[in-house]
Amino acid sequence: MSPGALFLPVQLHADMVFYVHSGRGKVTYIEEGNSKSSTLQVERGDVYNFEQGTILYIQSYPCSTRERLQIYAIFTSDSINADDPRHPTSEAYSCVSDLLKGFEGEVLRQGFEVPREVVKSIKSAKTPAAIIPYNPEQEDEEDSSNWTEEIADALWGVRDPHFLNKKKKDKHRDKGKHKGKDKKSKSKTFNFYSGKPDVENCYGWSRSMTNQDLETLRGSNVGMFMVNLTTGAMMGPHWNPRATEIAIVIQGAGIVQIVCPSIPSGESKRRHGDEDDGGEHGHGGGRCKNSVFRVKEGDVFVVPQFHPMAQISFNNDSFVFVGFSTDMGHNHPQFLAGKHSVLQLIGKEILALSLGQDNSTAVGRLLSSGRESTIMACTSCAEELERKAEQEEEEGGGKGEKEREEEERRRQEEERKKREEEEEEKERRERKEEEKKRREEEERERREQEEEERRREEEEHEGGRGDEPEPRWKEEEEEGDWGERQVRLSRSLKKRYRSIKGRLSSA
Repeated sequence: MSPGALFLPVQLHADMVFYVHSGRGKVTYIEEGNSKSSTLQVERGDVYNFEQGTILYIQSYPCSTRERLQIYAIFTSDSINADDPRHPTSEAYSCVSDLLKGFEGEVLRQGFEVPREVVKSIKSAKTPAAIIPYNPEQEDEEDSSNWTEEIADALWGVRDPHFLNKKKKDKHRDKGKHKGKDKKSKSKTFNFYSGKPDVENCYGWSRSMTNQDLETLRGSNVGMFMVNLTTGAMMGPHWNPRATEIAIVIQGAGIVQIVCPSIPSGESKRRHGDEDDGGEHGHGGGRCKNSVFRVKEGDVFVVPQFHPMAQISFNNDSFVFVGFSTDMGHNHPQFLAGKHSVLQLIGKEILALSLGQDNSTAVGRLLSSGRESTIMACTSCAEELERKAEQEEEEGGGKGEKEREEEERRRQEEERKKREEEEEEKERRERKEEEKKRREEEERERREQEEEERRREEEEHEGGRGDEPEPRWKEEEEEGDWGERQVRLSRSLKKRYRSIKGRLSSA
């Protein structure tokens, strides 16, 4: 928000934890069930929490240096996070103007007991932007707070006009107490830059905030942390057994390494990138892999639960990031290196076997460090990791991670299609072979059936031949043969007769 601006009233649909990155301003809020507004003076480093149902608006103070009021916030609610926090089922808040203008005119007229022209004026007015210029010198602060209280009364069903009038009188009577109330409200905030850090040395400092540090966070499972690394320093390798971290880089640049805890040995994958346009690094929704990436001011990166990590600054710049952590009150980060390393509790012999070492000498040296701090020197580490990651990219064809992932996806898709085609071809051949066998079997059965019928007919024919009459053609044939024999016999007798007669005549 620019100096002298106003973030118009909204109603929260979720619990809100916010961090003031820069600038100064005032937050006016009305908690659910409360008929009075409260104010909160905020400045750089402040953290505060508001519960869902709260109505609030924010004013940025004019500043001679023109410093903007910048606020980072996280919203937590089952209703908006649903099963996938990346795709909320509802918005984190709604504008009060939308709540009012959504009603029919008659409902507003009766509900607020105002003339029709007032309702018409409100409903016909153009909805302004969420943030508008605002000059408090031209506004009556008392009137400004009164109308927000009346909105809250309407939303939460306070209809007694005597109560509303009494509230206005109480406002005048308590006017001199506002400064004390603001001071009390201010004491309810937490500021990262006041008080002693949890860890601090010449390489940087870190500080965390839980629901034990901020009264309004009690009952919430969200906490915050800030890490400030000087040049050439590192927040040592560690992981969160219960929390997921969402971090924002607020100054400088650095290298973040995240280790996937479930990659089989020898299948480690690396990723490297530069967040030119901001964005997120993490493993939500994607394939788990080891990551090495560069982040700069304004970038957001996510470290899931159980994922070991390390953050490293470059030799020429500091690296400062602030973030939100889930289940912060019950989370205790586990560090791998140093005097308080969780590996110390495992023991050298067992750890050596776990790391595939024949003896515990190397492991003993690994655990011999008596360093107590979790922030340490790491000169040129960020530069070396970045150089190595870039070299691996070049060896991989000079292609970015997204391109390699896309190629891998296409390769897997082609392999899948090829397997499907091979399976289809195999099934087709099998069906063809089965069809061929079926036809051959049917042909064999048909021939056997025909052969069986033929044999049966022959047997029936041979068994009934003795009782059958001689065929007519055979009788005719026999009759024809007898006639020919008679003709031949007659001719033979005539020749013999002539021969005998000739011999008698000559005698």
